[in-house]
Amino acid sequence: MMGLPRNRNRGGVATYRIRIVGALGEEWSQRAQGMSLSVHRSEHEETYSELFGELADEPALMGVLNVLYDHGAHLLTVERIEADGSRVIPLTTETRKNGQR
Repeated sequence: MMGLPRNRNRGGVATYRIRIVGALGEEWSQRAQGMSLSVHRSEHEETYSELFGELADEPALMGVLNVLYDHGAHLLTVERIEADGSRVIPLTTETRKNGQR
């Protein structure tokens, strides 16, 4: 059975970027374990929020994702970022066709 690629840094600190539909308020930085929060507009004029920062381990990532889920947030992408800034593992991808969600 095919699954997600294994995270080479499963038990340690890693940097993540999480993109969510809409504009989150500043209080989300604390709810997201201190990740930085920024709000952007896409090329299609859609607003999205981005949480970016280091998390202690995969359980910490799951904690952030669970809080977002519990508050009804719609995830666009979740990525683990290499130390050199390159994208390593897109854990989710936006699923859109012809502008539809």
